[in-house]
Amino acid sequence: MAADLVDEYRLLTFPTVLGTGRRLFPTDGPHTEWECRAAEQAGAAVLTRYRRAAR
Repeated sequence: MAADLVDEYRLLTFPTVLGTGRRLFPTDGPHTEWECRAAEQAGAAVLTRYRRAAR
């Protein structure tokens, strides 16, 4: 991520609130634009696919 080598993220998200912790996407990292390409329910979770937006 820091080297700007990621083209796509596939995230499996569970609706659970745990409190504080380390962030997946730090606020002090490089800014990039992402667009949601797909979102589908997978049991109790949501599977989302994000791709880098056109530059």
